[in-house]
Amino acid sequence: MRKLGLLKLALASGACTLAFAAAAHANEFNIPNGDLKHALDAYMKQAAVTLMYPEDEMRGVQTRGAKGELSTAEALARILRGTGFSATEDASGVIGIVKNVPPKQHSELAPVTDVRLASVDHAAAAVETVVVTSSKIKGDIQTVPIAITALSQEQLTSRQIAGGPDLVKEVPNLTFSKTNFSGYTIQIRGIGTQAISVTTDPAVAVALNDIPFIRNHFFEQEFYDVNQVEVLRGPQGTLYGRNATAGVVNVISAKPTDQFEAMLSADWGNYTNRRYEGMVNIPIVDDRLDLRVAGEWTKRDGYSTNQITGDPIDGRDLWSSRVTLAWKPFAEIQTWLVWEHFQEDDDRLRSSKQLCKTAPEPVEVGGVTVPVENGTIAYKAQPYLSQGCLPVSLYDKGDPANGNYGAFGVPNGYSLPYYAPLGHIGVPLISQDNLFNPYASTRQSTDLRVIESTINPSYRAKNDTLELNADYAVTPSLTFISQTGYNHDFLWSTEDYNRFNTARGAWAPNGTLGSTTPETGVGVILSTGETCGTPGVGSCQAIGVFCDPQLGCADRLVAEDLNDENSWQLSQEFRLASNFSGPFNFSAGGSYLHYETEENYYVFINSLTLAAYTWVHDLTLSPTQTLPWVPGVSDNSNCIVGGFSVHNPARPSVIADEGGSECAYIDPNPLSSLNNQGHNYFLSQNPYTLNSYAGFGEVYYNITHDLKLTGGVRWTDDQKHFIEIPSQLLTNGYGYPITGVVNQEWNQLTGRFAADWTPKLDFTDQTLFYASYAHGYKAGGANPPGAALIKFTDVGISNPIHPLTFKPEFINAYELGTKNTMLDGGITLNGNVFYYDYKGYQISRIVDRTAINDNFDAKVQGAELEAMWEPVPGLKFNFAGGYEHTRIDNGQSSIDLMDRADLANHPDWMVVKQWVSQSSNCILPIYVVAALMKIYPPVGQANGTASVPGACDTAYNQDLDPVTDLPYKTSGAPVFPTDYHQHGISFNDPSPYPGFNPDQPGINHGEGFAKNLGGNELPNAPHFTTSLSMDYTIPVSEDWAATAHTDFYWQSQSWARVFNDRPYDKLRGYSNVNLALILTGASGWQVMGYLKNVFNTTAITGDFLNSDDSGLTTNVFLTDPRLFGVRVTKNW
Repeated sequence: MRKLGLLKLALASGACTLAFAAAAHANEFNIPNGDLKHALDAYMKQAAVTLMYPEDEMRGVQTRGAKGELSTAEALARILRGTGFSATEDASGVIGIVKNVPPKQHSELAPVTDVRLASVDHAAAAVETVVVTSSKIKGDIQTVPIAITALSQEQLTSRQIAGGPDLVKEVPNLTFSKTNFSGYTIQIRGIGTQAISVTTDPAVAVALNDIPFIRNHFFEQEFYDVNQVEVLRGPQGTLYGRNATAGVVNVISAKPTDQFEAMLSADWGNYTNRRYEGMVNIPIVDDRLDLRVAGEWTKRDGYSTNQITGDPIDGRDLWSSRVTLAWKPFAEIQTWLVWEHFQEDDDRLRSSKQLCKTAPEPVEVGGVTVPVENGTIAYKAQPYLSQGCLPVSLYDKGDPANGNYGAFGVPNGYSLPYYAPLGHIGVPLISQDNLFNPYASTRQSTDLRVIESTINPSYRAKNDTLELNADYAVTPSLTFISQTGYNHDFLWSTEDYNRFNTARGAWAPNGTLGSTTPETGVGVILSTGETCGTPGVGSCQAIGVFCDPQLGCADRLVAEDLNDENSWQLSQEFRLASNFSGPFNFSAGGSYLHYETEENYYVFINSLTLAAYTWVHDLTLSPTQTLPWVPGVSDNSNCIVGGFSVHNPARPSVIADEGGSECAYIDPNPLSSLNNQGHNYFLSQNPYTLNSYAGFGEVYYNITHDLKLTGGVRWTDDQKHFIEIPSQLLTNGYGYPITGVVNQEWNQLTGRFAADWTPKLDFTDQTLFYASYAHGYKAGGANPPGAALIKFTDVGISNPIHPLTFKPEFINAYELGTKNTMLDGGITLNGNVFYYDYKGYQISRIVDRTAINDNFDAKVQGAELEAMWEPVPGLKFNFAGGYEHTRIDNGQSSIDLMDRADLANHPDWMVVKQWVSQSSNCILPIYVVAALMKIYPPVGQANGTASVPGACDTAYNQDLDPVTDLPYKTSGAPVFPTDYHQHGISFNDPSPYPGFNPDQPGINHGEGFAKNLGGNELPNAPHFTTSLSMDYTIPVSEDWAATAHTDFYWQSQSWARVFNDRPYDKLRGYSNVNLALILTGASGWQVMGYLKNVFNTTAITGDFLNSDDSGLTTNVFLTDPRLFGVRVTKNW
């Protein structure tokens, strides 16, 4: 035998045999990639075995290491895989590591023949065995009767899976998209979180070390120093809890080991990307106390461009750190204390571009010409007869040469309820008599990454997670497990609410109160702004400037939103798990979860503050009759009756003549210190508390050696507490009164039952067949209250027709599957088919400035295939393919906010907008709107009531005929006010006006006609997802090896909403190609060059339809652009 450079003390034959005979009982290995010699030294220590190896021949040879719960043989197989070395055993049982040369050159070490070392014998070609915790009990992924994908840290790095959104490339039937506000949705097999209310539970549980956290930053945070990421498909509620009807994503962080190791990595790429990652593992007390500290920091420029400022936006500046302390005070007790911190402060966009097909205002309605010259701007009909945007394909670029801009237009500026109509209450618009479009352009760039934003976004987030996990071996076959989790999350994010460039000159220059110098920042309500020469000469004119307390001074319409959130969670789980040698085992326990949050959403528009002030401070009066506007000070407190301050009739105020009636309070504070009492902005407050208790258990019984039954049940008691606080935009008074408290409770029994069979087949090494049934549940919740209704001076309540709550979800899931290992471990082939009967799927729509959640029943069916093949050492292929088909059950319906009148079936109806105080559009028959056209200009009794601006309110809040302003007559001709006749208004041309009954069935209190959804597909559920990857490793020198990696991902088209409205709701399929070249060299060095999204595909992954009063614009969410860079890593 060739002399070994380093001779390790050999074990006796019997001892060595015993070491590998223990392969059936897996050990925890944590051997990083890097130098092979160092890896073998670590292996000997962790496996408690001794090896002989030629140290000189191994100089510069690198290994991918071995991590996870593995048998001794499996761990050694992983370490040697692709190194050119293999394990042999001599007659005395000494294990030696030798180069892969013909046996005659090292005949003294005979090939391994012991069946217990079979996986070592095939180390050069075998696909590695992955240990997972899918049932919270560690086991081989190929023997677990659950559809599961597991990815190690090495795989995450080589495949450039930076964070949660990249998992779509590896997991069949998984899609990922950002959603509106601060949320995101992971969908597994067509099921995800499509409801956005704060009381909504996620359908996919995201867990850190088996502990699910309701609030997390899985979309934003990047993976670092993890042992592996597991994705379980299908309901997992029995063991993982109440919010796992679609599946579970479990991130398992790397744990401390009892040897020193460290890693430092630097990544540089385009968009000035800089990413640094590090880890150090320090053994403190031998076999007792170990510490692991890891962290990463990412900073880059934005993927998008703000066309107004020229700045790149949607950049990143975020960092994470994790400290893990492993303590083993006694042989029977093992504890892990984990603290993780995440922080971000940058200009991330919560949503990308806003798209819109401009909805023109009609020139005639029902044969009656829409008046355009008479009356002030507030009473002109045009602002109320366009819904702002029309449904069109989100990919439609139109025909710009002929004035058609497709989806890349802007909302109809005349229809904005927060601009033109405000002239009625004295807001000094640029012209009271002629319509002014506040937008500077009628089109926007067709580049989805170019937006028009008056302000740059700001995004600040902070999250702290603390976990204490403990395992206590009560007996050799019974383990008591405790898992304690705490999480605190904070978010503060602003961005432009209306991402279209607005024009200078929105405000008239002749309404000055107080100071006329906007630069001073005080005393300014309107002043003469910059001019281009002499006002009134040529195209030059003076413009007004308004200094808003939240938005600052501007000569144009400015809108900004703010989303902030503060939450915390505490959870505790106790579990007892067995490891008996007989046929019966179990895992049982109980858990408690407490979660509190308050999430607020604001919209600030400077015209609304102007409206709140000019409502009671008429700018047409002389300065002696008005109070000066002082930004940061003026708040209308002089006219608030009760709730804020007692009205003083002696104080100068134009409302003194009205007997001291109330007015809207203005919050004088900047964005950073709001008092949350202002009625000059929209504010939705959502305080919510959850308490959840559960008891659960699973039993595992081996009927025979190869047939096992699994049965589990979970009892859950969910208690939700939600405080109703309606929004108060432009309502009179101060503050936000609580209008109710919604307390909800559910007691549900769920479960899972499975049978798996492992027959011995001639053509496979190992085969598993399984069949399972699972019954899952996700709690319902409370719909946030809508906007308080006002009729100029009266405070009302939110729309009473909307339900206060929404129902829970239930799923009955059936699955058949198989898992196979073949060709001596060179191939794994896993497949399954599934069928879901889903009840009460929760989907949100924005109504009355709030999220109303509807429930839909649906069926889902599909199939999945995963394969791994390593035909020769160093060459490996992976495939993951999924098919799913979703179908909403017959009898389901909902109102399409983009098409309230359902024009295809009701062409004689139309959409009418309301005044700014009313939050949603309504529908009216065309003949009613045509009759209203005849009342223009408003006269007598018609002034302010029987007119288009008040038509929806008159009909559906007052139950009156909007033309006569009187109750509907069930028989006989309607009675008209006498002033109509005095002004010669006739309603007999072209035919007599029949009257209008606002309570007629089918129109849903004016909201619209419900569309039949039976047979439609669920949102974001493509029929097909496919991914294929290849890794090829070859030695390039004695000390270096190169790995070429490529992967391809494709998903088919899907729908954005349940209405499946073609072409508006159609999301195109897309593909993605990624490349990487990895050089692994001596002493732990690794250099990787990567190219993600080779063809620079910009795909829309989802969209969100905004509210009526925003013009029904559509927010879209995008994939990342082409990225390239170099990553250098050093392991010690």
